[in-house]
Amino acid sequence: MKHILVLLTLITAIGITSAQVDLRRTVSVEGEAEVFLTPDRASVSIGVETEGKDVVTIKKDNDRRVRAIFDALKKIGIDQKDIMTSDLQIQPQYNWKQDGRRELIKYQMRNVVNITVRDLAKLEDVINASVAEGSNLLDNVSFSVADSKSVRDSLRINAAKNAKAKAEALAGAVGARVSKVLTISEHGGYQPPTPMYKAMRSMTAEADMGTPVSAGQLSMRITVNATFEIE
Repeated sequence: MKHILVLLTLITAIGITSAQVDLRRTVSVEGEAEVFLTPDRASVSIGVETEGKDVVTIKKDNDRRVRAIFDALKKIGIDQKDIMTSDLQIQPQYNWKQDGRRELIKYQMRNVVNITVRDLAKLEDVINASVAEGSNLLDNVSFSVADSKSVRDSLRINAAKNAKAKAEALAGAVGARVSKVLTISEHGGYQPPTPMYKAMRSMTAEADMGTPVSAGQLSMRITVNATFEIE
């Protein structure tokens, strides 16, 4: 029985060894695929910041202006589900004296909402109307593509094909042939363009001109790292 167990152990070890891949007979490559897309939606963060010594007064002022912005957005055609509060806070500002006591300077309230604009033709109206109703914060404008999943899936396939083609070219150059794929991983995504918009100086001066915004293009890029066994 002891000899049988030793024989079985030896056979198992031989099987494991033969199943292991000889790393000297592999080729590792990086495949890539890229496409440029025209954005069809935008996300913009707009808010109201008020400050003063009376917290009740600054809150009432802030609330009034934010509600006015909501009403203006509704008139433009922005759905309520596309307006989400992203930052809401009231903070006291203190001045510390030499004796260790603190003195209240003012309160500061900040209410920021993130707005999804599904029709880019309305983006300038969203910004202008918000400022006209009291917004004094414009934190960010970003662009995206609604149907990005299907584009990403297509890029994955093309990147994988590109990786295999590179592997076959490298292997063929040294008289080898690509066999099965051993490992494959993917990373990447799309890089939103930097939004170009004019700095707002005075809403009164800009009322007739509006705030020009350019969506540019999105660059979506997928890379695939793959290792193939060669024969």
